[in-house]
Amino acid sequence: MRPARGLRYGPVESNHCALIKCEAPPSVPVMEASVIKRSRGRPRKEDAPEPAGILHAALSAFAQHGYAGVSLRNISQEAGVDAALIARRYDGKFGLWRAVVDEVSAGLKNAYLPAAQGPEIALEARLHATIERFVLFSLDMPDLGRFFADEISRPGERRNYVIEQIWDVNNEALLPLLREAQGAGMLPPECDAETFLTMLIGAVAMPLMMRSVALPGINSEQGKAAYMRNALSLFRPRG
Repeated sequence: MRPARGLRYGPVESNHCALIKCEAPPSVPVMEASVIKRSRGRPRKEDAPEPAGILHAALSAFAQHGYAGVSLRNISQEAGVDAALIARRYDGKFGLWRAVVDEVSAGLKNAYLPAAQGPEIALEARLHATIERFVLFSLDMPDLGRFFADEISRPGERRNYVIEQIWDVNNEALLPLLREAQGAGMLPPECDAETFLTMLIGAVAMPLMMRSVALPGINSEQGKAAYMRNALSLFRPRG
């Protein structure tokens, strides 16, 4: 085969054939190999991993150590992500904290959506389904109770935001049903809907906050199922 113009085959010391570039004619441009260099500076937001792992690590850190006791470095180590990436994506610690609250709020709203709704469904079934959704969500996010309790104990902007985004979502989903149940005589005697809701949230959250001592098997499917049965038996409406 005749070699291409501007190229010749020649021997090399290793006795293998190599393609050696010669000087090309003026009409044929010489192609230079391009080298991709890594840009310097801070990592880009789009280089960050999916946020679910970051937000989960952040919620756990805020719940265990409080807002003041946590740094982006702590969270980055737990999430296995560069702290600069977190800072860029969320614009600092408060932005990350706010993203955690927004994620919890959106998750709560989605959790309540599939619950049985509509006047054609019996009140007892609607209330049971909604409480079940709340318990399931709490089991999937066991650090939420500690996080919420810590934030509402400290007056200020964060407290107001947590109440608006988390407490009010629970109120909107559960309180109308509980008031309807109270009017139908389905709640325990002398128990009003507002107190029942507060006791429900506390009774579900507190054992999960103590899970390392009180619920050693809670992470197993059997442990979660047992917890669900107990919670529903305690707060089952009386038909």
